[in-house]
Amino acid sequence: MKYFLIWAIFSSINAFATPLLQMNKAFHSITELGPYLRNEEEFQNKKNRKIIQKNLKELDSAFQVAGHDHLIKHDLFAPSYELLSSNIKESSLSFEKDKKDYSFWILKETLTLCMDCHTRLPMSVTSSFQNGELTIDPNKIKDPYDLGVAYLIVRRFIDAKDNFTRSIQDRIIKKETGRLLLPFQQILMIEVKVKKDPTSMISIINDYLSKKHLPPTVENELKLWKTRLEIWQKEKAITNQIENEQELKKFIKRRLEPLKEEDSFNDSLKVDLLFGTGIISQYFFENQNSPSAPEISYWMGWMEKRLKKENFLSTGNLYFKQCIKKYPQTPIAKECLKEYTESVEFDFSGSGGMAIPSEIKKELKDLSDLLEEKKK
Repeated sequence: MKYFLIWAIFSSINAFATPLLQMNKAFHSITELGPYLRNEEEFQNKKNRKIIQKNLKELDSAFQVAGHDHLIKHDLFAPSYELLSSNIKESSLSFEKDKKDYSFWILKETLTLCMDCHTRLPMSVTSSFQNGELTIDPNKIKDPYDLGVAYLIVRRFIDAKDNFTRSIQDRIIKKETGRLLLPFQQILMIEVKVKKDPTSMISIINDYLSKKHLPPTVENELKLWKTRLEIWQKEKAITNQIENEQELKKFIKRRLEPLKEEDSFNDSLKVDLLFGTGIISQYFFENQNSPSAPEISYWMGWMEKRLKKENFLSTGNLYFKQCIKKYPQTPIAKECLKEYTESVEFDFSGSGGMAIPSEIKKELKDLSDLLEEKKK
């Protein structure tokens, strides 16, 4: 994926009103790193070590200062910022230790974190780079999918959707069936999580199904989505957004709790998860002092955890930890610990059994002890 996408991440952080000077430093560092992020061989070449090392440090420093912005500290965005900040620091430290392949990989892994964060914002909130033509040069990003992701990061959703549509057509022509579902997923995220428009997405799916040129696996996936989208067409929280705590609780009971009775990792339910996280995010953004903050953190974690396997970025575990650490006295904190523990056990299970690192075992014990302490 092209380095311009990473460039767009840190440019678009200005939407959070971070100190201009620090964002200029981040922008400069990404610009300097660009040629090496585009080519892993150049990233690992010894002759480029000093300039990469210098800019990784400056990027880490700028991003740490960005964390002082009040919006980033809010429960809705803090998990994404924590993971981004941690990844950048880890990339810098790994490069210092000459683990360049890992440094390169983890820096690229931060890309979708910004998409995750920026698609939580309501449509009415614009990025300060929304009209920044100099930020993304379409002539330099050849793959329409990569260009779509770049536009998605800076919240230019119409441009993003146009390029994902181009990507679908290109992949159909080239018979790249293994990668065909990815641009469909990004369009689904725009129409469902951001725009909350099931009717529009149904129309898009019907158009592709009518052309009879999709591989069976993709066609079946779209049909599953359509079934769930038709159910959500009747959801009143889409046409009339949630206004108060009572409506929030009713929405959770009506739409989210029933998902626990189903296989929530089922492909068709990604529609429900995207609608859920989009609707809950919008309410939380507009009601930052909500007394339901612990429950919102739990449900954001629960939904993001289940979206993870489908290439929708997940910060689920961080929402669970936020719930435990910030609201240990609440009943829902116990559920957050249960979900987090299950995630850890799954991540570190294999054919040879479970091998959880000692540091993570200690973290789990500390979190459990915190809950026990608050009971007293």
